[in-house]
Amino acid sequence: MNPYPVQNRTPSHRTRGATLVVGMVLLLLMTVLSLTTLKSIKTDERMAGNLQDRNTALQAAESALREAEEFLTGVSPGRFANEKGLFLYTYSDIPAPLELTDDVAIPYQKTLTGVAQNPLYTIEQMESGVEKGQSLVVGVRYGGERRATYRITALGFGGSATTRVALQSTYKR
Repeated sequence: MNPYPVQNRTPSHRTRGATLVVGMVLLLLMTVLSLTTLKSIKTDERMAGNLQDRNTALQAAESALREAEEFLTGVSPGRFANEKGLFLYTYSDIPAPLELTDDVAIPYQKTLTGVAQNPLYTIEQMESGVEKGQSLVVGVRYGGERRATYRITALGFGGSATTRVALQSTYKR
């Protein structure tokens, strides 16, 4: 036999609302956690969109580089008169890559989809011979084959005009 008889106890008046308060606190914590997760998802989505936009701009700039190289493989690339995208290396007003406009650069001729603006490019005719820093003998210029050297600068745009990628390549012919 049990020396301590079981007594029927009724909960006191103070504990009647505790379950409701605990439930509300848990509901509030789950709401805060859900909102934080949604904000993180929105940030990730925005980052993925920006990366895709930058990749589009990179591909557009790459297309402009290829078009400029095709231009240079022609019989005669033309006269470099420091205007409309064709510059001499010694010209002091060559625009910076991110400041290319339709007035000073050559626009890409083909149609690209998904870009805010067709890419632009400039071609600089460099000094023929060895570029600065390439000679092993200080003060002596390369005396062998002198091929024409060109620096191509391309500016590509993404889905928005503010997304820009500038690429440069050196082309010898």
